[in-house]
Amino acid sequence: MISVRNEIIVDAPVSVVFDVATDVERYPEFIPAYKKVRIIEQDGQRMIIERVGLAGKREVMWKSEVMIEAEKTITAVQLEGPLAGMMVKWQFEERDGRTGILLVHDFEYKRIPLIGNLIARFIIAKMVSRMADETLAGIKRRVERRGYALQERIDYHSP
Repeated sequence: MISVRNEIIVDAPVSVVFDVATDVERYPEFIPAYKKVRIIEQDGQRMIIERVGLAGKREVMWKSEVMIEAEKTITAVQLEGPLAGMMVKWQFEERDGRTGILLVHDFEYKRIPLIGNLIARFIIAKMVSRMADETLAGIKRRVERRGYALQERIDYHSP
């Protein structure tokens, strides 16, 4: 099993950061690697999400089942795509009025027998880490942009 861990601190309360992180259909607005994101099914805190994004210079599509635990954790499993079966966990932690985000991707690469995990460890894990860093940085930019953290949470979800 390969585990990729990325972290960031965002200068805003957990509630604000969590709202931005869970508003996945807006990712293409502030995360360049995401070209299209849409929720294709939703039932309470469970969603099926289809995403199109760039992995390096290649456009890929993947589908994930996502579970949201109020302002604490987001977990997902990739159902379809290049890393089907990959488990993803987001953890949000309040740190003196700021928010720490830990994003963990756990996966195996079984497409190439015997050497698949070797390739994954040295090449694919770096691509996953780059995309995770870009995602976290996009969320941080979105939240910390001038005045955003002072807005009411409801304003973010208004049309």
